[in-house]
Amino acid sequence: MCGSASSRTVYAEARDPITGDAFRVDRCGQCGVAYTAPRPVALDRYYPQRYRSYGPAVLAVLGALYGLRVRRWARLRAGGGSVLEVGCGPGLMLAQFRRRGWRALGIERNEAAAETGRRLLGVEIVATPVEELPEEARFDLIVLFHVLEHIAAPVALLEQCARRLAPGGRVIVNVPNFASWQSRFGGPRWLNLDVPRHLVHYTPETLAGTFERAGLRMESVSYASLEHDPYGWIESAISRWTGRHNTLTRYLMGLDPLSVRVALAFLLGAVMAVPAVALAGASWAAGSGAVMEAIAAVGPEHK
Repeated sequence: MCGSASSRTVYAEARDPITGDAFRVDRCGQCGVAYTAPRPVALDRYYPQRYRSYGPAVLAVLGALYGLRVRRWARLRAGGGSVLEVGCGPGLMLAQFRRRGWRALGIERNEAAAETGRRLLGVEIVATPVEELPEEARFDLIVLFHVLEHIAAPVALLEQCARRLAPGGRVIVNVPNFASWQSRFGGPRWLNLDVPRHLVHYTPETLAGTFERAGLRMESVSYASLEHDPYGWIESAISRWTGRHNTLTRYLMGLDPLSVRVALAFLLGAVMAVPAVALAGASWAAGSGAVMEAIAAVGPEHK
């Protein structure tokens, strides 16, 4: 983030749950941000075709939970407005915004991914980087939902987002919280560590610092995530107990078939469901939830 060569190792070995490849997690001695090392030259092998390709039941649950988020975000601008979602996936959130009368545009990394969202939900998705959008394009909200941790140059991306904000606009960023209770419990087997797809691992302090470098000021940060936090406790615990990474997630993505191992993981998950919800709720109250949601605006010195 800051260009310093000073660092120390947090995890000497953290394995990719998809390929099994080993990486480190280091922390910068200057700005404090944690990052995956070494950074892969090419990431294609770490994003298989089935990555995050969940079935209809999982998508329906996510759609309902995303609807709750969008309803809350939409209150930031009464009467509607325009929203850009960077890394929008199939467009579940864009569809929720559109139902509320917002003008919605999504960005995906390639044309094939963009076409999937357009076909499934009929939302507008383009395979165009933020900096290549029409110069006059301005948005009241720009959403990066579990995107920034995947970006090798996050300050540059946030700078481009800041330039695309309409007056009074906001950037909303959701990322895993490397300082959370769940992160400390899971260690290198934490579900949301997800090396090497997650290149940067943020804490509240380093996320605020990243915004500041991009000319943005963090206005608020919250920690409640129904769709990620309880499940993260379950999957991280199963990974620690069994020694195998992300058994449930691999099955839900279609990477592994149903097996005795998967069935036992589901049984453990059912046993852990109530404790996981309780742990998630307690961590939210303590400001140590597994996922952060930050809202930022252009800093006064950049207006």
